[in-house]
Amino acid sequence: MRFAAIAHVHGNYLALEAVIADIRAHGIDEIVNLGDMASGALGARRTMDGLMTLDTTNVLGNHDRYLIDRVPEKMGSWDRPAHAQLEARHLDWLRAVPSTRVFYDQVFLCHATPASDEVYWLETVLPAGTVRMASLDAIEKDAAGVA
Repeated sequence: MRFAAIAHVHGNYLALEAVIADIRAHGIDEIVNLGDMASGALGARRTMDGLMTLDTTNVLGNHDRYLIDRVPEKMGSWDRPAHAQLEARHLDWLRAVPSTRVFYDQVFLCHATPASDEVYWLETVLPAGTVRMASLDAIEKDAAGVA
């Protein structure tokens, strides 16, 4: 099985278009999208229009969730401008995207960890803000229950 994974587009439709063109140039037809699609000050509407027409397997990222589970006044600086650009059809589409899924019965997809869309799975953030690789035990613990 050969597929491409994209994530953290954050409303950058120019980058999305370039990445999709590169994926297609490599002869890859299957794409999984691991979330954080629209949030950011760039082109949320155009990005969502593009993503909604692609035949991709999608999971919701934390910033996608913020766009659909908060009122704009409670959104952060990345989410509020994106939300203002989106129409009801974009938000309804996001509401239908699951937070996890299994791709072709072989690959588990999520934005961060199976249990949280905000927690790093492969890294540990130390109190001082530095990042290091998570231990294998911690990674496996977060994977508990995933076949």
